[in-house]
Amino acid sequence: MTRTEGRPYAPVAGERDPLLWGFRDTRFEFVGDRAVRVTGNRYPIAGVPMPRFVPFVESMLGVPLGPDRMQERRSPPPLPTALPVDAVRAELEGVVDDRQWADDDAARLAHSHGQLSVEEVYRILNGGVPERVVDAVVFPEDAEQVARLVRAADRHEVVLIPYGGGTNVSGALLCPPDERRPIVSVDLRRMDRILELNPNDGRVVVQAGITGLELEARLEERGLTCGHVPDSVELSTVGGWIATHASGMKKNRYGNIEDVVLSATLVTPRGEVASVPVVPRTSLGVQPRGFLFGAEGGLGIVTTAVLRVRPLPEARRYASFVFPDLPTGIRFLRDVQASGARPASFRLVGNTEFRLGQAIGPAHEGLAAWSSRLKRWYVTRLRRFDPMRMVACTAVMEGSAAEVRRQRADLHRILKRHGGLSGGAESGRRGYSLTFAIAYIRDFLNRQGVLGETFETSAPWSRIEAITGAVERELHAQAERAGVPGRPYLSYRVSQTYDAGVCIYFTMGFCGRGLEDPIGTYQRIEHRLREVVLEQGGSLSHHHGVGKIRRDFVGRVHTPAAIHAIRALKRSLDPNDVFAAGNHAFGPPGSEGPGMRDAGAESAREER
Repeated sequence: MTRTEGRPYAPVAGERDPLLWGFRDTRFEFVGDRAVRVTGNRYPIAGVPMPRFVPFVESMLGVPLGPDRMQERRSPPPLPTALPVDAVRAELEGVVDDRQWADDDAARLAHSHGQLSVEEVYRILNGGVPERVVDAVVFPEDAEQVARLVRAADRHEVVLIPYGGGTNVSGALLCPPDERRPIVSVDLRRMDRILELNPNDGRVVVQAGITGLELEARLEERGLTCGHVPDSVELSTVGGWIATHASGMKKNRYGNIEDVVLSATLVTPRGEVASVPVVPRTSLGVQPRGFLFGAEGGLGIVTTAVLRVRPLPEARRYASFVFPDLPTGIRFLRDVQASGARPASFRLVGNTEFRLGQAIGPAHEGLAAWSSRLKRWYVTRLRRFDPMRMVACTAVMEGSAAEVRRQRADLHRILKRHGGLSGGAESGRRGYSLTFAIAYIRDFLNRQGVLGETFETSAPWSRIEAITGAVERELHAQAERAGVPGRPYLSYRVSQTYDAGVCIYFTMGFCGRGLEDPIGTYQRIEHRLREVVLEQGGSLSHHHGVGKIRRDFVGRVHTPAAIHAIRALKRSLDPNDVFAAGNHAFGPPGSEGPGMRDAGAESAREER
């Protein structure tokens, strides 16, 4: 296997769907009445009928699926007349070409939402539009154009909302509904150039609009990699990773985004915030570098970033392991974390997600069918693993050939100690690849009237079972109280591990058919589940960020003094609130929860 083979997606650009997740050439579709397949050839699971998927989903949700229940994708209504941005356009004449502006309905709608399934995607599939849409879209091509745009918007009372890959699932791209000033979406995807590559120093300077797919493809040509692989890597941008404080699936080897980024430039109405010079580490007091991560478009626009790069790994190997239950799998994970033999990507999936992975696959025939039955007999009969309790772990090992051999040997040594079974390399590769199909599955089921979305938390090792168990119990109680038809769905996986704890990544859904207010019902249930996570010792978010759907919890996770400091920083860099998306602590008064109201009053007194 070459160093770049075995990846879970095709490294080629494609035409994006302007409103839904992903590429136009990729969708789940019915094959007859009882099977589905993935179109195109972008992913390893594409092109092959999957006869077990529909029965599995029906058994989990307790409702029927089928081609006859597929809802037509409705066309959106005409958008409200756009507010004029003539003054800004006139000031930028000769700097930003007229072809870099768009104000047609299609462009405005596409840039007025992200990929939050229920609040945004479900509404659009059913012919709705966000309560407030942007008035124009601008496509800058370099940092100077961005700086001129920001200054002009500040002078002419125009709101700017930065837009990268549009993959955000926290509602961060939604426009504040009561905003009376014109709103311009700043689409950075034409800012996709590599400005400098220095293999000797292990760094690359890029424009912030480059996607992970484009970045990795260009680095691979030089035998290098950045290694940051979020689930959205094909679509999301470097600027978006920084703005949301992202994490990648291979963080064990390459780090989270704060470890990957050496420096970045943030353009604000009061000038640029950047680190100079770019060096491995400094001790310079309070550092503005920290302003970059997690600002979610509330302070300015990230235009360039300096990222760490490494040589492509000499070897890449996949592995999978099966355990009789969740507690055993967690103990295995923790021992691997403590041993130092951590693979680049290392994830434990709960029983429901394990069975989903089994359902997303082709029918076995001939020798493959015989082999599958034999393995099942060995696992369930001879080893007595209960199929309704089993969990699985997938691993991606990268490095030198010697490193990978050592990792593999250490994993199998620890596996033996915990009584687990090896599932093989191919199962590991398929399990890792499944991550890239989840959002396509979500949108397919949306058209069947099934609402679903993901949410995540960071938690101590000691709280994993308490959190997952409490969320599952509360979901079923809330669904019954709301009159949800059938049964709700919940799966989870431990997607990243640390010495002090883990990231738990949930997928939740239920059928909304017949509900008077399916969106409101979903939002209320999900809100309660987030409360449960906090009550059980989890964090508000691990890598999705806060956006708007979590901002009324911020007062529970930040002290009033911390909130006051965040808002003071906002007033210093953006006193006229040009970047008024209203995410996390930058939201309007009353949207933040009880813990923030005192901080808001303190800020108001200071301003008076």
